Amino acid sequence: MPDHDPPNAVAETFSARLIRREAERRAALELATPTPAGLESALARLSAEVTQEAVAAKERQAPPAKS
Repeated sequence: MPDHDPPNAVAETFSARLIRREAERRAALELATPTPAGLESALARLSAEVTQEAVAAKERQAPPAKS
């Protein structure tokens, strides 16, 4: 059965904040041992996460496709 509840902006904002905080925590763990490979890996992961979040935000803002 499809979910017809409207999006909850407060919950989405809270969730996004928690996701960002977790990403920052993970990056900080890797940066605590600053090897070139660890730094490169952390930056690549953060870049991928930011890109993924931007794509998701853009998709949420896009108008629905017409049939």
